[in-house]
Amino acid sequence: PCIRYFHNITSFGLGGEVVDRVNHTSKACGPFLSFIWATLVGIFVYDRKHVRFRVDDGDPQDVTILNIAVANGQYHGGGMQVAPDARVDDGLFHITVIGNLNLPEIFWHLPKLYNGKIKKIKKVFTLTGRKLVATSEQTVLLDVDGEQPGRLPVEIEIVPAAIRMIMS
Repeated sequence: PCIRYFHNITSFGLGGEVVDRVNHTSKACGPFLSFIWATLVGIFVYDRKHVRFRVDDGDPQDVTILNIAVANGQYHGGGMQVAPDARVDDGLFHITVIGNLNLPEIFWHLPKLYNGKIKKIKKVFTLTGRKLVATSEQTVLLDVDGEQPGRLPVEIEIVPAAIRMIMS
């Protein structure tokens, strides 16, 4: 086990697979195109994962996911607004669970991921909390602010007011 800090978003599922693919491919066309390519490939080849997670002291939930984002900020991955209600200063994670969308549903709803309407997708639900614990019997890769440090199980806990800024 290791401790890592993040500022923006930690996700697992497709997000972890995309970051892993980007890190293992040439970036000759630049990072943006590498990310787009890895995302498109990931959408077509990603096997949905069965995950058990719990937020704070709530009941465990068993879900089949495309991705789960544990967000402090609203955006990641080049403009995807995965957590439109997130605020970096509210002391809460805004958790977006993207369920078992099939391929046509992914492409149909893709604009909602960029225009802040992701919560209108039937197979998406959101939660807020200060701590999330997730496990899976499958290999589910993590994406921690664009890095791929490992896989589930994971325990994510918010550290309010952890970043101090000194300005003159």
